[in-house]
Amino acid sequence: MTREPDSHYSSGNEAVIGWDIGGANLKAVRLSREGLQVVQQPFAVWQRRDELAEALARIAAELGPAPCAAVTITAELSDAFRTKRDGITFILDALQSALPETELKIFGLDGKFHHPAKAYQQPMLVAAANWLATALLVARDLADCLLVDIGSTTTDITPIGGGKVLAEGRNDPERLVRGELLYTGASRTPICALVQRVPLWGGWCPVAAELFATTQDAHLLLGHLPAEQCASPSADGRPATPEYALERLARVVCADTELLSQAEVQAIAQYIANEQIHQIAGAMTQVLSRVKVVGPVAAVGAGAFLAEAAAARLGLDYLRPATLARGAASVAAPAVAVALLLNEEACV
Repeated sequence: MTREPDSHYSSGNEAVIGWDIGGANLKAVRLSREGLQVVQQPFAVWQRRDELAEALARIAAELGPAPCAAVTITAELSDAFRTKRDGITFILDALQSALPETELKIFGLDGKFHHPAKAYQQPMLVAAANWLATALLVARDLADCLLVDIGSTTTDITPIGGGKVLAEGRNDPERLVRGELLYTGASRTPICALVQRVPLWGGWCPVAAELFATTQDAHLLLGHLPAEQCASPSADGRPATPEYALERLARVVCADTELLSQAEVQAIAQYIANEQIHQIAGAMTQVLSRVKVVGPVAAVGAGAFLAEAAAARLGLDYLRPATLARGAASVAAPAVAVALLLNEEACV
């Protein structure tokens, strides 16, 4: 657990817990007068859905008591559920089982908090609203900016102008079509989903359509992600170290570290990173072609370094929003956002 004792993260009211329940990670923060406590842990909903309530209860016990909790949910997309409606229902059930004494407030795509009863009735209102919570919080500090929040799995690109969120899409397919949601992240993206070929021995080598390595390996090997920040499980289940990352990346071209030198694998990793930055910059350009943003790129998330690199490639200024500038708070941005937003309303 990480603690951020900062004036940005203090509650004048009773403690509030913010939850970001994703399909691959559980993130929670506790906002109190002492500051902010952050807990993040990998949790594969598609493999462990029946353990969700227990996992939520453990995290809540680690954080400590709070009478009220703000929740944003994205795990409904997991193929553990046949529909998003099924996913929202299951997750709401798990929350109420794990937190029976806590008043739950579910954040929706209308920018408001709702009672679980309404979330049960209108599941699409509360599905995948995490990006909006972060954007509403950032808009208070930066009235004009392009918010680029890059997590382990996805990239959210949200234009903000005049202190208002100017995104055109609301649900996932709408946002994908508009370039506001890009399915690429700092650690969980399979290499074969990102590139079809890589440079090798003076030519181009097609990559194997297998989950041999992920972007975490490329960024770990290149020094973009320290080993202690590599929380996502690796493709082969071995540790997230440069040595094992080298082996996993060599396997992408059906080779190993006896066939390829370290320099050759690093060149592959650099190409992968450059292609990912190119894709992110392309989505940013698509959004900016529709909405004029006069401010800088606001980089947030575990992959903020990718947002900064994409901004630099486009010749745009960039910064990290003050409220989410700290490492742990940036990585858990939606959980921090719903906690701070609900704290302003105060539990009644």
